[in-house]
Amino acid sequence: MKKIKFYLATLLCSALLLSSCSESFFDINVSPNNPAAATPALVLPSAISGSAYVLGGYYHTVGSFWTQQYAQSSSSTQWAEWESYNLTEDDFNRQFTTLYAGSLYDYQYVRDNAAASANWKYYSISTLMQAYTFQVLADLYDKIPFKEALKGIANTQPHYDNGAEVYDSLLVRINNAMTKDFNASTVENPAKSDLVFAGDMDNWSRFANTLKLKIYMRYTKTDPNKYKTQILALLADNKFLTVDAKFSAFKAEQTGYNPYYNTFVDRLASNVIANTTLMSFLNTNADPRQTKIFKASETGALMTSLVSGDSPTSTGTSKNYATPNISGTEPVYFFTKAQVLFLIAEAQERYVNSATAQITYNSAISESCISLGLAANAIPTTMYPYNGLKSIMEQKWLAASNKCAIEAFFDFNRTGYPDFFTKSKTTIFNGNERPQRLFFPDSERKANPNTPAKVAITEKVWWAK
Repeated sequence: MKKIKFYLATLLCSALLLSSCSESFFDINVSPNNPAAATPALVLPSAISGSAYVLGGYYHTVGSFWTQQYAQSSSSTQWAEWESYNLTEDDFNRQFTTLYAGSLYDYQYVRDNAAASANWKYYSISTLMQAYTFQVLADLYDKIPFKEALKGIANTQPHYDNGAEVYDSLLVRINNAMTKDFNASTVENPAKSDLVFAGDMDNWSRFANTLKLKIYMRYTKTDPNKYKTQILALLADNKFLTVDAKFSAFKAEQTGYNPYYNTFVDRLASNVIANTTLMSFLNTNADPRQTKIFKASETGALMTSLVSGDSPTSTGTSKNYATPNISGTEPVYFFTKAQVLFLIAEAQERYVNSATAQITYNSAISESCISLGLAANAIPTTMYPYNGLKSIMEQKWLAASNKCAIEAFFDFNRTGYPDFFTKSKTTIFNGNERPQRLFFPDSERKANPNTPAKVAITEKVWWAK
């Protein structure tokens, strides 16, 4: 796959720093931001923006390809390997090292400094965002540096921890973060540094509950009753996010674009188009969200698309196909309101009853419509009759389009829904094997002898087995 430069947001400077250094520049224990003399108020925005740029850029896009929302255009080949699943160990090096050397290290810096001064709002926000980022990495790699990571020169070759152990530790951290006294005299107001909720700690408390529910629901295949008591308690308390958790500090200029737009539209246009799997689903149901999720083709104003792996034998250019409707200032979403409601609906379906889940499911569809500028009742309940978990996950997949597709990828690997994905025409695998993870980064393997042996990307992560 052709390598491209990756832009890392630094809101401290109101610009992006072009990361053109060699891979050896990065070390997951050494922050290139060098915040040794910085305050938590200065470092937290950089940490949050770094998470947003990776999660909303490459991770969102590969999730969109692997859940058949996006497809490779016939006029280019930039992401053809994603559709054929023909990855190499260095394909996602930069994203891994950017998160460790940037965001995760910076979150840790804020946590350590805020804890030392009992500055608990900064401590809790950085703990929650670090936990969110760690979970995504654990879901992508199964094993990640965790207990020994982020210690600087004290340990430059950390061992990798199993995903299940990471999860257990994250839950402890999340719970601990929300027990702090946010009214203590030592606590500073993080409003200007908090690029998600502007210092609203009620929203951060709801973020914590939502993140815990997401973590608990990862166990539904391996040990569905492990956290049943906690799930029921969260559902009864019902203090989940009711607003989007998003990063929206983008500008309509090249140095401030949304990360998807920056890479996949502004710099590498003519590659990403609509996938027939999602387009057909929208067409079949005459779903009004279609024209909000995709822009019609420049040529003919048509909602045309390609099947995964179809690009080598297809004609035309990207102008002949519908494309993702993402602007240069589109937010990066950590949680959308619709995603949260679908998550709650799944928990209710599994642990409460179908009648309650169906009500939440219908509310989630309405919220998906609202988020796209449609009326709450734009989709009548008769359009998508409720059929339990299958319906929830199909609609959650659809609502994740252009917003948080990496979560749709995890949900598919965990639940098997949607169950109508096609086989990529260019797949390198036999049968119906699909990606379940990413390779451990080659840059890590070269620098850290404790990097685990290579594992096939078709090998399921722990919660999917």
